[in-house]
Order: sequence, then C-alpha cells, then structure tokens
Amino acid sequence: MPRNFLISYSGRVGSTALIDTLKLIPGFLIPVFEELDYYSIEQAGQLDQHNASNIHMYVEHIYRNSSKPDRSVGFKWRMWGDLEGIAGALVEHKVVVLNLVRADLFEYVSSIYLSDIVNKDFNAPQFLLRDATSEEEREKILFKYRMTKHDVDVEKFFRLLDQQLGIERTRFAQLNHLRSLGCDIVTVFYEDFSYKRFGFLNNLVRFLGHPPLDFVPVIKLAKVSAAFPSELFYNREDLLRARELMSSLNDWEQDLIRFPTIS
Repeated sequence: MPRNFLISYSGRVGSTALIDTLKLIPGFLIPVFEELDYYSIEQAGQLDQHNASNIHMYVEHIYRNSSKPDRSVGFKWRMWGDLEGIAGALVEHKVVVLNLVRADLFEYVSSIYLSDIVNKDFNAPQFLLRDATSEEEREKILFKYRMTKHDVDVEKFFRLLDQQLGIERTRFAQLNHLRSLGCDIVTVFYEDFSYKRFGFLNNLVRFLGHPPLDFVPVIKLAKVSAAFPSELFYNREDLLRARELMSSLNDWEQDLIRFPTIS
C-alpha cells in the first residue's frame, strides 16, 4: 500500500526539483501548498501569527482529507512548528519523513558560496534560469555558474561551512526527536537524485509502495551549478588542504549515518 511522505530539507538540496518530479508520477499527490513553510501558508490566508503554533492541525488536516489507499500524499517542510503535535499527525497517517541531504559537504558549501557570497543570488539561480525570457539570458546565467572562476575568501568560506553545519545539525536533532516520538526517518541523497535520477526515483517510488517507473519525468526546473562547483575556485587546493575542512568532513560522515537510507 502506498505511503505518505514529508520531505525535510535545507536550501540547495534539490527539494523543489524533487517535488516537481514527484508531481508528474501517477499515484502521487502534492497538495496546493507544496512547501510547509510559514510564509507561503500565511500569504495564502491559511495561517497567521496567532495560530502558527497550531500548524500540526494543518498537517493532520492535509493527510486526513487527501489520503487514499492508492496514492502517496506529501510535501516539503523546513522543520518549524510544534514537533510533538506534528509527530502525532505523522504517526497517525503513517507518514515517512525523507531527510533530503547533500552527502558532499565541500561541494554543498561551495555551491552556496557561489550563489550567496559571489553572485548574491541567495538560493535562487535555478529560478532565475527557469524564468529567463531569452536564450541569451539563459546562456549568461549558465556561464556565470558553470564557467566563471573566482578566488575564494578562505575565512568567509569556513564561516559559511560552520553555519551550514550548524543548520543541518539542528535539523538532524529535530529529526532525531521525531524518531523518538515514533516517526519513521530515512535519508535520501541529493547526489543520487541529481546524477542517478532514474535509479533514485525507482528506489523511492518502490519504497513508498508504488510500481517501478517506465519513464523519467521531465521538469522545467534545470540544474544551474556545475557538477563540482569547487572547480571554479582558483584556490580550491588551499581549501582542500585546510585542517578545518578535514575535521568537518570527518564529523559530517558521522552525521550522515544517523538515519537509515533507502536501498
């Protein structure tokens, strides 16, 4: 029987692309609010500051009214609200939480460095490409993110790395709390979705109780960054040799094994 799901994520991990892909697969329903985000719900008139603490009731409402035996219902969530209340709704409706994460910490931070510090697009390059109105504009965006090289401010890079580690570890702690409350948590990797898409999607849909795919859904949202963003750094080798990086990478490997993965 198909299972419901909820995608837990941080920025730059392909959450929008994954949701847009699942929308195109028979047997999957993504509600009108694909992202369980305070501001998107507030703007739609469904939530305000006075009842934000009741978000778990909204989650329960979605699954109670949308679930059917032949489909999976799901959306994305930046992990805010009453965890205990949300956990109750997830357990009641047999929702599995997908921990969407990037395994390659160095390239993850390199991607954010390029978008936020160098180009100051703040997590939006893929949307810039999607909304480009001419081929010339598209080529300009792709050249900026795939070909233009930069010197990295090492101090800023490691501040950013520490910041992202803090964000992810806070999220992992919240996921661990959900697990202690009876929720199922499994990790899925950005790299598998980005570079082994057909195999990744087949594993995911079968894990969620659906038959294997015979096609690869094509979405409008295209990947903008280079496969290895750090290759655009003139001083990449200096970063790789840094003791701070090695320590962080070792710690990150331990963080990644907190939850089981889909095999």
